[in-house]
Amino acid sequence: MKRTMLFCVLMFSAMALPGQADESTGALTIYTRFAHPPSALLVGRMKTELDAIMLPFNLRFDWRSLEQANGHEVVAEVVVVNFKGACQVDTLVHGSSPIGTLGWTHIADGEILPFADVDCDKIRELMTTALAVSPPAEREGLLGRAMARVLAHELYHFLAHTTKHASSGIAKASYTEAELASNCLRFDEAQLRLVREQKPHRQPGEAHGVAAIGE
Repeated sequence: MKRTMLFCVLMFSAMALPGQADESTGALTIYTRFAHPPSALLVGRMKTELDAIMLPFNLRFDWRSLEQANGHEVVAEVVVVNFKGACQVDTLVHGSSPIGTLGWTHIADGEILPFADVDCDKIRELMTTALAVSPPAEREGLLGRAMARVLAHELYHFLAHTTKHASSGIAKASYTEAELASNCLRFDEAQLRLVREQKPHRQPGEAHGVAAIGE
C-alpha cells in the first residue's frame, strides 16, 4: 500500500514539473450545496484529494457555501456544485438496480456550463463493499476521496472545455468500485495537456458525466 501511494505522489509530481509550476491556471471558486450536511472530516478529505488530483494545474480552490452567497462576492471563475443525496456513511446503501450516473456537468446549446452535480447516494451504493469492509473510522475519508474523484471528473469537462472522455484515469466515462476506492486515481498526461492548453472553444454534446460499471 505504501509503495502504491508513493508511486502516485511521484507520478503527479513528475507530470507537474515541465514548466508548469510557475504557470498558475489561477483560482477557481467552488460554490457548494449539500442536500444533507456532511461531516467536517469528510469535506476535508474531499478537498485534500481534489487538491492532490489538480496539483499539476497549479490551480487554487476557494470553497464557499451557496446558501451563504449574498450576490456581492467578487470572483474570477466560478463553478457551482450540487451534492445530491446523503454524503454520509451512517448507513450503507444496498441497491439492486444498476447504479447509473455518479456525477454530471450541465450543458446548454452545446456550451459547458459552470454547474455540476455529484450524487452521493450513487457513490455510496457503488462503494458498498469497500465501505463495509473498512474500519468505521476510515469510512468518511474513503467516501470523501471518492467524491473528490467524481468532482474532479466534472471539473475536467469545464476546465478543458470538452465533452469527451478518456480511456483511463480521472477522465474515464465510468468507474468501478475498485477505482474509486484505490489509493491513486489521477489524470493521464493527455488530459493534463488538454486542460493546460485552455482551448477557447467549447465542444457540443449531450450529457457529460461519469457513471459506474461493475467489476
